[in-house]
Amino acid sequence: MLVKMEAHGYKQKHYRRSEEELALMRLPKRLAYILRYGVLKEGLQADENGFVNLDCLLQLELLQDYTRQQVLGEIVSSLGYRAAHRYNWCDRDGQMFVRASYLRNFEKSPYHGGTKIYTLFECAMTQVLDHLDDYDLQDFPDEYIITTMIHRLKRQKKLSLKSLKTLLTPTLTHLDLEGIYLTNNIFRAVWTQCPHLVAVSLKNCGYIVTDTVLVQLTKNLPKLQILNLNRCNHLTVKCLTILSRHLPHLQVLHICGVPSLTYEAVLHFMMSSNQLKFLDVYYLRTSLEEYQTLTTVAKDQGLQVVIRQASHNRPPGLTEDNDQAESNSDGEDVDEDSEED
Repeated sequence: MLVKMEAHGYKQKHYRRSEEELALMRLPKRLAYILRYGVLKEGLQADENGFVNLDCLLQLELLQDYTRQQVLGEIVSSLGYRAAHRYNWCDRDGQMFVRASYLRNFEKSPYHGGTKIYTLFECAMTQVLDHLDDYDLQDFPDEYIITTMIHRLKRQKKLSLKSLKTLLTPTLTHLDLEGIYLTNNIFRAVWTQCPHLVAVSLKNCGYIVTDTVLVQLTKNLPKLQILNLNRCNHLTVKCLTILSRHLPHLQVLHICGVPSLTYEAVLHFMMSSNQLKFLDVYYLRTSLEEYQTLTTVAKDQGLQVVIRQASHNRPPGLTEDNDQAESNSDGEDVDEDSEED
């Protein structure tokens, strides 16, 4: 009997430990959701720079299972894939304030202040999204609302190709397609139904983004100024020539994680793109001499470049591992761990 009781106690202890481990595994996603998107939605107050009082943060129901030490430990130790801190923290009069370093896109609170009564905007938004097939939004003029609808359906994992096609309207100038399964028909709808686009994110869409698709996209959207092609690894070195030829107004390009890029192609692209202001080629392999040449050219042209350094000596005018290195300049990037638990 004693042996059975001890065994039962061991199983309970082991079970509790497993539950604690599972809870700690959920902490990064919950923290990312709150500090990147849910500050206002969860009833918190943030200053103009996105900082939130840590004591107020710890009072949220989503974090009630965690100690202050656990939450603060995650904030201090969490790093992005380029070793940049995901969160910032500071002390103000003895109180700790924290924020997400990048990707902040706070969703509005669905309630009237201090209540659990839904706002008219929230009721209308829910009604439209629940019956999206009943609406024709092609002449709808408010880009913010259309973008909010796309963002909400993405986060709820309810954005079907049919609903996306309904929401692709001429009013859109910024479009984030990361995390959406895309088809050739959707691409055609993008440039057919959204002719005024100036910013597009195709991050992690490497399964479909090829040189051929890029030619069609850039030919039909010549006004693009911001383009994210990070990890579109089916592109070849020709993609930079395509961009130079068809996008004369391109100012911001994220194209790291494209293995076929070469030093020569990047250098030529930098020198031939007069409007370019920001270039992310972080994983480009260079020798020390090539690295120094790229940074010198960038400095001479007033171009901000994100590139992995070839030595410990960093020339001036180069940016690495900062907020912009982790996010789109149009503010619509979505990190892989940003989904709400």
